[in-house]
Amino acid sequence: MKKINTFKLKPDKSLVKSKKRYFVGDAWLSDISVKLPIKGEKAYLANFNNGARTKVHYHQGGQILVVTKGTGMLVIYKKANIKNDTVKITKLSQSSLTTGDVVFIPKNTFHWHGAVKGKNLTHIALNIFTEKGKEAQTIWYDSDFKSYATRIK
Repeated sequence: MKKINTFKLKPDKSLVKSKKRYFVGDAWLSDISVKLPIKGEKAYLANFNNGARTKVHYHQGGQILVVTKGTGMLVIYKKANIKNDTVKITKLSQSSLTTGDVVFIPKNTFHWHGAVKGKNLTHIALNIFTEKGKEAQTIWYDSDFKSYATRIK
């Protein structure tokens, strides 16, 4: 058995640099999967400072968020194709996230998550592999968070 303490994890600088364009505000990640022998999912510690959040995205496999500290939000969208890589989005739900909350986001569900303005949020994200056992991809979008989203390439 191998064990880590998430309170002692630091930002993974190369991961943060490579993923920076997928976040709004001051956010950082640490890849727990490289520290523990996890199979069947990727695990990340995500930290969002002062209202930082993800951009709109979806995962090809389901995602579980385990809130370890702070106050945040999860917003789910319905999407309708407009043209090419742009979609129309309509907010379906908005849920507050607080320490101890666990939420499951089904695969292919458009959403964003992060801290509420003036607050911080830390969660563990478990990105579940596809049914074929492959690492599920995350598809990212630039958005106004209200009406449209355009795929980031």
